[in-house]
Amino acid sequence: MKKEVILSVFAACSALLMSCNNNDDYSEIQEVFATKIDSVHIPMDTMTVGVTQEMKLYSTFTRGCEGIYSYDYQYTSDSVRTVANFAYKTNDACAEGTYVDGSRVNFKPMKTGVYKFRFYTGKDAAGTNTFLEKKVVVE
Repeated sequence: MKKEVILSVFAACSALLMSCNNNDDYSEIQEVFATKIDSVHIPMDTMTVGVTQEMKLYSTFTRGCEGIYSYDYQYTSDSVRTVANFAYKTNDACAEGTYVDGSRVNFKPMKTGVYKFRFYTGKDAAGTNTFLEKKVVVE
């Protein structure tokens, strides 16, 4: 019984000390932002209703402190889709160089027609959003 009490007190003290440990040695996301899509891979520019295809959207990031966070896929109209990659920036020190990573977006059309995809490529000198446009024909 005496050993159980000692072990219980030791466990409680250990848990208390661990919970008070203010360890800030981990990466913390400081910012999430829309990032330029450098290139897009669409396997089929003509497809059939109900078939799913995966589009790959590639962006460039700074090593050590940035990476892909998510993507945004908006139905701008019945046949227009606007897509953007979102990046994160952490409190880690950035390293030299860059790397390419990206997101995968599934497209499964439910009706025939020509779909226009607008992929965010940043802002121009006037601060206006710019887009890379691709078309997919659905038969």
